[in-house]
Parts: sequence; structure tokens; C-alpha cells
Amino acid sequence: MSIKVLIIDDEDSVQSILTAFLNRYVSNRGMQCEIVTMGDPVQSLFELTTSGSQYQLVLLDVRIPKLSGDEIYSSIEQVNPDILGRIMFITGYPEDLYERFPGKRFNVLQKPFRFESFSNKLDELLNR
Repeated sequence: MSIKVLIIDDEDSVQSILTAFLNRYVSNRGMQCEIVTMGDPVQSLFELTTSGSQYQLVLLDVRIPKLSGDEIYSSIEQVNPDILGRIMFITGYPEDLYERFPGKRFNVLQKPFRFESFSNKLDELLNR
């Protein structure tokens, strides 16, 4: 099995950690993975609105300068709602999401995290 993943985070160090964890995750399961990383939220939103359907997984930071992850989510909700279930927020501030979208459920991995919790969340998301 092969998956394509989009990582949207303004911090290079977080992108590197997520890439390393993804590579470890897929190799442990005998899978292949193509990873695209983006730090610019406006460019990321364009990518999701034009090509979002090609990604099986989107790892999205919440607090990004210029355009936050929850704003990206809101835009995708209007333009390409089919991919919303593939989005996993990676954040140290999950309350930001629940304040903005009361009563809504999200796939959230809270920073800081270890490989085990990352792996368990991916299992949940990819095995739906």
C-alpha cells in the first residue's frame, strides 16, 4: 500500500520530526509513502483546494502565521469537504479548535508527542 501525505507546519524542525515518524510508521507496516511538506499556509491552502483529493493524510498545524490551521480547515470545509476526515491537527493548543468550532470533533495529536501516540493516531485515521 502507498499513501501520499501533506505536512503543513511553519517550523522546519516539526516538519523533519513528522517526516521521520511517517517514514518509520510506513516502514514498520511494509507500506510506501510520498511526503510533501509546506511551510506557507496560503500555498498550502491552494494545494488542498486544487489537489487535496490526492492525499490520504494531511498533518496540519493550528498556529501558523498569516493563515491558521483552523482557517485552512474552514476554507476546505467550503471548497473540498470530502478531505476533512483525512486531516489530523498537530498542535500544542487543541483548545483553539474547540473554541472556534464548538461541538465539533477533530483528529488531534497534541504536541509534544512520542512515536507511539503518533502511530496510534495514524492507525485510527488510516484504518477507517
